[in-house]
Amino acid sequence: MYAPELTDEQRMMAETARKLSEEQFKPRAAEWDKRGEPPVENLKVLAEHGFLAMSIPEAYGGPGASTLDLVIVLENVARACANTAIIAASADGATPRAILHLGSEEQKRRYLPGMCTGEWRPAWGMSEPNAGSDLGAMETRARLDGTDYVINGNKLWCTAARISNLFLVFARMNDDKGLAGIGAILVEADAPGFSVGKHIECMGLRGTGMAELLFEDCRVPKDNLLVPPGGMKSLMAVFNADRIATNPPICLGAATAAFDLAVEYLNDRKQFGRRLADFQGLQWRLADMAIDLEAGRGLLFQAARRVEDGTLRAIDASVTKTFTNEMSVRVTNGVIQLLGSFGYSTEFPAERYLRDVRGLSIGYGTTEIQRNTIAHEILAEVRQ
Repeated sequence: MYAPELTDEQRMMAETARKLSEEQFKPRAAEWDKRGEPPVENLKVLAEHGFLAMSIPEAYGGPGASTLDLVIVLENVARACANTAIIAASADGATPRAILHLGSEEQKRRYLPGMCTGEWRPAWGMSEPNAGSDLGAMETRARLDGTDYVINGNKLWCTAARISNLFLVFARMNDDKGLAGIGAILVEADAPGFSVGKHIECMGLRGTGMAELLFEDCRVPKDNLLVPPGGMKSLMAVFNADRIATNPPICLGAATAAFDLAVEYLNDRKQFGRRLADFQGLQWRLADMAIDLEAGRGLLFQAARRVEDGTLRAIDASVTKTFTNEMSVRVTNGVIQLLGSFGYSTEFPAERYLRDVRGLSIGYGTTEIQRNTIAHEILAEVRQ
């Protein structure tokens, strides 16, 4: 399929990531899904090839790759194993980005180099049982007690919790209403009073180690404060870049894998004395999928470039995420229909591709929240 203009280095990077993933991750992808086991060993493989924590600058031990480089690698990893792509994306996700852009020099030196090797495995603790899209309803609290913050509460839907040892935890730090009273603090896994709760069984992305986080008088040094209360707006650039760099390329990779499966199946299978690929109606379905994939890839690559040149707007991130999320569900669901009973069977990967992408329309900000952002930005421009 057509690929937007890439440098020779980026094309080589894509080929290397795809070959590596096809050979080392794809053969066991179904196993990790069925067992609900995070493929943590794959992080070492990615680190050895410079494909882990790619966005961390050279000054902190990383390759200092561009957002587009990261997108290219994650798409190709996700084509083989979405679970691997998700846990790898955590090392380039919101937690390391927040530390890089908002952290003290001491915090950057302590954590960022270890993320490049896999020594530090970061996660993000924001959602709660009663605070999902409505972050202002957050109930977890952190109070200053001498030289420590004491945290009480719990977090839900924490991706990679079972394998992580560093968490960026959001909590209410004063009695100001809404987001004004919320800040964020770094919690290491061995902090007294902290524990990872039960594994959360999900429809898809079953090997991402999702779990709840529990805080019972958890004590954390006050120097671990990353975002003071009232500083949530400072995270907007982090949120927008993360919505581009990690979620959409995984959608694109899984949908492309499903598309490739459909093309192979239609070429091989015969019914009524003809290859399925010779039926015009099925050709049109493939064409519609190809249009969706190329539109998604074009939006994503454009947004990734805007992250690098500083022109990315909230509307760009929301449009890209919403389209790639919904496109990937359309494509993977359509592939199941094309494959018929083979697509529905758990003996084939088509149904796994659909299960994996479905949750990405919920995580990282639901598509409904993204539509709110899109409409707000459009109407704000009109008012001006």
